Order: sequence, then C-alpha cells, then structure tokens
Amino acid sequence: MKKIFLIFTLLLCILCIKAQSLSGTVTDSANHQTIPGTVVYFPQLKLGSTTDLKGFYKISPVPNGTYLVEVEILGYATITKSVNIKGNVVLNFTMSASTSSAKEVVITALGNTTSALRSPVPVSLVTHDFLVQQSSTNVVDGIATQPGISAITTGPGVSKPEVNGLGFNRVLTLFDGIRQQDFQWGDEHGIQIDPYAVYDAEIIRGAASLQYGSDAVGGVVSFKSPPLPQEGAIQGSVLAEYQTNNGLMGTSEDVGGNKNGLIWDLRLSGEQAHCYSDPKDGYVWGTATREYNVRLTLGLEKQWGYSRLTASILHRTIEIPDGNRDSLTGQFKFDYPINGQVYPNRASFLSYNPTYVGYQQVEHDELAWQNSISMGNGRILADIVYETDHREEIDTGSVPLLNMSQYDIPYALKYQVENSSGLKLTTGVNGYYENMQNAAEAPYPYVSVFLVPSYDLFDIGGFAILEKDYKNLTLSGGLRYDVRTETAQSLYLLNSGTSSQIVVPDGTPNDYPNFKGFQKTYSGFSGSLGASYQLPKDYYIKANVAKSYRAPAITEAGENGVHPGTANFEIGDPNLKPEAGYEGDIAFGNNGKEVNYEIDVFTNYIQNFIYADRLASKLGGDSITQGYPTFKFQSNTAIISGVAAYLNIHPTALKWLELDNGFTYIYSYIFNQTDSTQHVPFTPAPRLTSELKLKLTSRHGSILKGTYVKFGLQKDWAQNNIYSANWTELPSLPYILYNAGIGTDFVNPKTAKTICSFYINVTNLTNIAYADHTSRTQYFLSYNGVTPAIVTQQSQGIYNMGRSIGFKLIFPIGGGHRYNETSDSK
Repeated sequence: MKKIFLIFTLLLCILCIKAQSLSGTVTDSANHQTIPGTVVYFPQLKLGSTTDLKGFYKISPVPNGTYLVEVEILGYATITKSVNIKGNVVLNFTMSASTSSAKEVVITALGNTTSALRSPVPVSLVTHDFLVQQSSTNVVDGIATQPGISAITTGPGVSKPEVNGLGFNRVLTLFDGIRQQDFQWGDEHGIQIDPYAVYDAEIIRGAASLQYGSDAVGGVVSFKSPPLPQEGAIQGSVLAEYQTNNGLMGTSEDVGGNKNGLIWDLRLSGEQAHCYSDPKDGYVWGTATREYNVRLTLGLEKQWGYSRLTASILHRTIEIPDGNRDSLTGQFKFDYPINGQVYPNRASFLSYNPTYVGYQQVEHDELAWQNSISMGNGRILADIVYETDHREEIDTGSVPLLNMSQYDIPYALKYQVENSSGLKLTTGVNGYYENMQNAAEAPYPYVSVFLVPSYDLFDIGGFAILEKDYKNLTLSGGLRYDVRTETAQSLYLLNSGTSSQIVVPDGTPNDYPNFKGFQKTYSGFSGSLGASYQLPKDYYIKANVAKSYRAPAITEAGENGVHPGTANFEIGDPNLKPEAGYEGDIAFGNNGKEVNYEIDVFTNYIQNFIYADRLASKLGGDSITQGYPTFKFQSNTAIISGVAAYLNIHPTALKWLELDNGFTYIYSYIFNQTDSTQHVPFTPAPRLTSELKLKLTSRHGSILKGTYVKFGLQKDWAQNNIYSANWTELPSLPYILYNAGIGTDFVNPKTAKTICSFYINVTNLTNIAYADHTSRTQYFLSYNGVTPAIVTQQSQGIYNMGRSIGFKLIFPIGGGHRYNETSDSK
C-alpha cells in the first residue's frame, strides 16, 4: 500500500509541474527579415511549431530536460541546437541561405540523440521531400537507392532492406522506434508498414547491436511517421497516386489535431496494382498486390512528458511469381488450369484481384503504448507493444498450405539524461517476447506445409551508452549484454507430403519427424566506441569500432520444409552458434556552403556467419528433397567490406542548380572456401546514382512555387563475385536506368499557402530489360509447374519492371505550407 501511495504522490507532483515553452523568432542572416513558414521541431518529442507571418514560433508545453531542436525551411541551411528547457525559454534563430537538399538533422535512432554531423556511426537520412517526390511500389524500394543501401526483392510486393551488404535477419526495421517483427525471419516476408504513413527515415549504416541487440548486425532502418500537429491546430493531407506500368492506384487520407495537449491522428490508406510488365515478357504473371491500413493515434502532450497510444490494422494480399512457363514457348502459364484456362490472358494480367494462384495474405495488427516522463534533468521512456500477425500462403483456391500466427510483445525501458557540460547517458533494457503457432493440417486433399516449428522466444538485453560533446569533438561508446531463450515444439507427420498427410503423436509407427523439438539459450556481448571531429573549413572526420551479436533465427535453427513461393527445401541446425561481428568504420567529409560530400569505408568481420548452402547430390546435380532443391544452413567466417559515398553540389551563384550523386561498392569473402563458394550470397552489385535537379524561380505572387525538373541515372556494374556453387547465384549483367521527374506546388497568391502539390516521375525511361542482382525472381523458373529447373542463364528468369510513369497529387489539410516570398522557399 505504501508503494502505491508513493507512486500516486510522484505522479501528482509531475502533473503539477508548471507549463514550460520554447518561443522566439526566426530571421534571415543576410537581410535580417523574419522568415514565415519555418518549422521549429523537437524530433525526440515529435512536437513542433511553424513560424507565423512575423517569424514568431511557440512550442508549448515542453517537458523539462535537454533536447536537440531542429529548425528547417526549404532554401536555408538546417539548424540543430541543444536546448535546455526549464521554464519559459526564449530562443531566436538566424538562418543562412542554402540550395542544398542535404540537411543537417537530428538523429534519434542511435540511443543518445545527436546530429548527423556529430554521429560517429555513418547514417543515411531519407527526407520527406525525397520520399514524396519519387515513385516506388513499397516502402523499402523508396529508400533502396541511398548509398550503402539496397533491397532484396521477391516481386514488387516484397522487399527487404539490405545495409552494407547485409540483409534479412541482420537488419532491424523500426517504425516510430518499434521493432517490426511480422515474420521477418522469412526470406519472402516483406516489411508490413504502410508506405503512406512514413514521413522520413534514418538508416544506421553499421553494427547497431549496442542499441537494439540481436538482428542489428548490419544496421537499422528507422521509419518515422509525420510530426504531430502543433497546439491548437488541425492538419493532415489527402494523397492520390497512379503508376502506369502496373496500374498502381493508391490513396491515403490523414487528419490530426492538438487541443490543450490532447493529440489525435487518423490515417486511412489503400493501394492496389495489377501485374507489372517488362520489355522481354510483357506482363509478368503473379505480380499483383493489394493492401489497406487503418492507423489511429491518441495521446497526451503535457509539461511532464507524453503518453501515446497507437492502434494499427494492416492487411496485404501479394501474389508471388513462381516463373512457371510453357517449356516450348516460354509463355507464362498457370500451375493448374483455372476453369479450363491454361494460360493467363489480358484480363488475368490486368486484374486487381491478386488471388488467382500463388499468393500471400498477411494481417499485421499492432497496439503500441509509448511514454516519456521527465525526471529531474532526464527522462524515463517506457514502451510496450502488442503485435499480432497472421500469414497464409495459398497455391490455388482459398485453402492455405502455409498457415501461421505470430504474437509479439516488444518492450523497452530507458533512462536518458544530459548535463550542462554536454555529457549524455542512455541506459536501460529492451527486447521482446514472441510466440509462433502453425495452424492445424489443411483438410483433404490439401497438404499443409510446415516451414518452421511452433516456438516461444524471449529476448532481453541491458545496455548503457555515454556520449560527450566538446566544441569540435564528440566521443561515444557503450556496452550491452543479451540473452535469448528459444523453445521449439516437435511435429510428427504420417504420410508426409501426400494428400493423406496428418499430424500424429511421437512414436506413431512410420511417422516422419518434420521437426524435433529443442530448447536453446543464446547470449553475447555488444559494444561500440567512436568519435567525430569537426575540422576547419567545414571538414570533418568520423571513426567507430563495434562488436555486434546475433542469435540464429528460427529458420536457421529449426527450419525443415518447402517455401511455397520459392520452391526450395530448407534445413536448419539448432546447434548453430550466435554470430559475432567486429566492424570498423571511418568517414571523411565536408559540409560546405556549395559542396557536401562524405566517403565512408567499412569492414565487418563476422564469426559464425550463417547462410544457406545449396546441397549437391552424391550422384551429381542438386540434392532433391520431396522434389525440391535442398538448402541447409551452415556457418563460417566472413568479411564484408566496402565504400559508400555521396557528393552534393549546389553552387550559391546558381541557386537553381543541384547535382546529387551516390556510390556504393561492397565486397564479401567467406574464409576457407573454393572459388564458387567464397562470396556471401546477395552481395549487391557496385552502383552509381546521379540526379540533376533544376529549380525554377517563380515571381512574387505566382501560383506555382517550388517547381523543379530532374533527370537521373542509376548505373549498376556486373556482379561476378557470387556464390555460384550448385547454381545458388548467377553473375549479373550491367545496366543503366534513366529516370526523370517534375514537380510543383500550387499556391494561393494571397496567403502564400500551398493548395496542393503535384509530381510526375518516369522510372526506367528507356524501358530496358534488366534484372537487379538482389532480385530473387530472376531465379524463378519452372516448366509445366512440376519439375523445378536450374536457371543457367539470366534471361530465363523474371526481369524487373519496365518503364513506368507515376503521378502523385497531395492536398494539405489545415492551411498547407506557407511560402516565404522573399526567398521562394517554404
């Protein structure tokens, strides 16, 4: 009873704290005029304000503590500054003109909040403008052209991020700080995030086990939703999108408000697409998608901190192409005749109903409670999330052959504090509980596929991270220890692989041990130590060393079955040891007024590196299990090294011109292997991206603002460093993609506020036939739907999408962005 009384008294004291605020004016450093429409924002709190016609802003209430504030408006260099909130604080900002789209922003995904310039770990920043000014088929493809980043795809509906040559279970995906579990152990299980709900993204390009534990050996992709409305405002947007190649039609409506600290936001999104086309085959059978999402956030924003509750329901139906073709003509054909029809016709290809054959149905529901409570000079952050996922993979008809349900409870409890000398501390625990259950055997004559055993998993890790900011020097380091317990259930079958297959108890005569139960406990240390230093003349240097840890995923430890979408039989090994990575990163760059560039060099030495190796038969050729090529998970020592770089040119004398370039080169090596097995599978090909943007200046009072025309290219070199044994991978061919786009804002000339934004993008402008090296569908080929064939030529698989023209129209709710007429910026 005494404890309850103390807790109640503490909460009462917190609620009685006097309201605090941050306010001031924003002016131009050259002419000293105020700048209306400037966004002043606390990324840690997702709270902000926009300056009025007099350049004045006010954010209230703001919890006690020290935070990084971000000041941003197009046409000016972004400002980041540490602010100590204690009472009502007045802080004025003076901004300098800049035409660069490269921004100095606040990073929240590294544990301690810092700026991108001071972060010792390389970070890619994907801005809101970049995302809305392009066309993509899913949220991962939208970030996949960043330096050091790529996507492993299984058709247009399934993409998984790859960071510095590592993907799958080595890259952790977050949305608003919440880890996205949703069957991420599966190769063909995409990220279940509504692309229209994503505002921007941070990508940690390097080991991040210190902050997040297992599954972050390669890095972290942190997607973030839009900022919350400022006090007294109701705001949002209505978006409509269309893409010509696959007929993608998408809409998203979002509206939210903030009244006396009571915040709310509601988003409704929907998207559907028919089969896409490529120059070689025309329409590609089995590539239609459909999804919808409902997302609601309710919360309190008070002087003591915040408490937010978010509920989300996302349903996605995705066709997975299997490459089934006629052996004589090469024409796509159904696995089984449908109402007497053997080949898909034009109506089949253009159908928006992705439930013919070979499709997934995924339901991802989430309830997240996130809290921040001020405590002295610091704050306590407590997150608890409940996620449910249901996945069905259906070959034909409506009965799922693969039918799984997963339940996750991610959690995090942290304490953050920063003193007046610039010393920051973040310490706490995080992890998750997970339960996965296979459904019962499908009714006769269907045959269920049990890919992994039903299992329970509990993961917990404790950590402490220190960061110290000096005038030009930032030092950062920390330690972490993780423990994971995994318990898998056994499963025995009678008449395995036949229409008479049934689940039976262990010991039944002639039973087949599909899974043998096991219990394993994995543990490991993680750590990091790094520094960044600001050199004269806007130069800087960064260096970081990190020890990472990753426990084997359930597929690697316990898998024993066929992927319905990939036609592979995969075998796990519960005796695999956790991966231990040792990574070094060094970066050098310049953040000048006319040129920004950075060159990052990294090496990641990973012991017990786990990968699937295609098994060979004793008689030659593939090892075949139940009629499918057999892969088995094994481990070895691997090194992944590379370079990621960007160069942004934005001459002050030519404010209408900007040239943005990115480069990625990654090399992988597996020790003590032959020439055909010495490279890590799915190592991306070397890539260069370049985009020229011409910004058109508009007159005072014009209805068109922020107009631009852009031209870009993506050059991918051949990738010959492959895992070629048993046709696991093939060399990829070089190609160049050309892209173009145009965009503008329609503005009310009297108020200078945006009425709507309109964008047109053309991808694969010259309509070339190409296959990205990390596209898994280039290996999907079977004849007559019975016998899987070995792909011996790249042209036998499935090509990526051909030319597509994307149209996007966005109407803001609540007045829209206000342009600053003196600088033609918003």
